[in-house]
Amino acid sequence: MSQSDNKIIKQIKGGDVAAYATLVSKYQNMAFTLALSITKNREDAEEVAQDAFVKAYKNLASFKGKSKFSTWLYQIVHNTALSKIRIKKHHTHPIDNLLEDRNIKLSESENRNLERLDKKRILKEAIKKLNEDEGFIIILYYYQELNIEEIAIATGYSESNVKVKLFRARKNLYEKLQIIMEGEARTLIQN
Repeated sequence: MSQSDNKIIKQIKGGDVAAYATLVSKYQNMAFTLALSITKNREDAEEVAQDAFVKAYKNLASFKGKSKFSTWLYQIVHNTALSKIRIKKHHTHPIDNLLEDRNIKLSESENRNLERLDKKRILKEAIKKLNEDEGFIIILYYYQELNIEEIAIATGYSESNVKVKLFRARKNLYEKLQIIMEGEARTLIQN
């Protein structure tokens, strides 16, 4: 657990309820991103992230500091998101990313920035197409840079299971990226 998180948690446990806002502010974007990787829906992801922070606050007394606070929180996000999709399973609707009209003259730096944003969009689109566990593990491993042991704690899987799931997730991500890129290429050729 980071020293600053440790201090904040001590403050909260000591009665400084307002200090929890610091943790929420620090981890809200990643909690949302992880929830979105599972729910595939912005509104649900926002709800899951909020619910996870409430659950974390209510259970903060049970947090012993054996892992980082972030890992413990991500486990709560993971479980909350999985519960949400189990409840909503028959009501899910895929979200399609709309492509913006790109027939605008741009400067060289704007073109580079647009290419970078396009790569991010394509990667996000591919991650959305992964199953819940795969997307969650990819985000934890590459974006949060958690190691296998930390991912195992966050997901409740064994380390060997995390390794297998990460291998499969990478393979599936590669396949999804190929499909998306092929579609992008067709769109460019047809225009």
